[in-house]
Amino acid sequence: MGAHSSVATGRRRASLSWQKRLLRMWPAFAVAAVTIVAIVLAVFVLPGGDAKPRTLKVEGRLGAAPVAEFPIPYPEGKQKVRTTIRGSGQVVKPGQPVLLNLTVFSGETGEILSPDSRPQLIQASATTDDLTREMAPLVIGRAEGSRVVVSRPAKRSGKDTMEIAVLDILPTAIIGEKLDPPGAPAKIAIENSLPQLVSRVDKSPDSPYLGVLVKGEGNQISSTDKVVVQYGVWNWSDKKQTAYTWQNGPQLVDIAKTFPGVRELVADQTLGSRLLLVIPADQASGTDTLIVVMDLLAQPDQARARQKEARK
Repeated sequence: MGAHSSVATGRRRASLSWQKRLLRMWPAFAVAAVTIVAIVLAVFVLPGGDAKPRTLKVEGRLGAAPVAEFPIPYPEGKQKVRTTIRGSGQVVKPGQPVLLNLTVFSGETGEILSPDSRPQLIQASATTDDLTREMAPLVIGRAEGSRVVVSRPAKRSGKDTMEIAVLDILPTAIIGEKLDPPGAPAKIAIENSLPQLVSRVDKSPDSPYLGVLVKGEGNQISSTDKVVVQYGVWNWSDKKQTAYTWQNGPQLVDIAKTFPGVRELVADQTLGSRLLLVIPADQASGTDTLIVVMDLLAQPDQARARQKEARK
């Protein structure tokens, strides 16, 4: 018993000694636990909701109303230019037609300064006369499909401030995965990055035909919209080309005023699409069936709707 008692006493002393050490270490454990909790809150909880952005960040699909987040007021400084989306289209050369979407934000309030508080669609030539000395260098030498974000000093109502400009260089020819629409009565090939009629079947169709050559991801259009497009037109009978806008630049077209066959087929298609249309004579000019390739590039009347959509 004496030996057992001595062992038991030793165990109790060792246990008490270990407990005392734990109690002495507890403040350190408590500090560590509080630190861990603080880190978790800072990383996962606190930044939500009321957190203010510390840097300039622009999001949104190319051609749609951008959403810009930045500290307000934006810190004053020299002009800074950054390319946030690098396009894969043709590189803009001096003098060539361009299609741009411009949105300007106030660095003081964060509000959109563009007229009507919405992005502005610009059809112009890549020259200083059309685009001004400030904008032309931002466009020339960059690929279509790019987004350029500029923070720059400005003067508003006699006060020095900053502006943030978001400039989308929109494609003037649709690029994307080429589809093979079923039952197409005409074959279109890409030559020098542009669509050309290669061949057609012998018999012209009795009813209008729609084939989607490239499927766009933009807004759906209606038969009453105005749309910026590129198009080529060929007669069915002799395959003669009668119109081809890619040579002169995009055109603003009122869909409601086009041929009935075009109006019917284009309705409900999406921006960013390339379409193959075959229009019988009685729904076109009345003299010949027409083969049409049309790029749906942009829709200026939908800028306000895009802005509302981006804010949801």
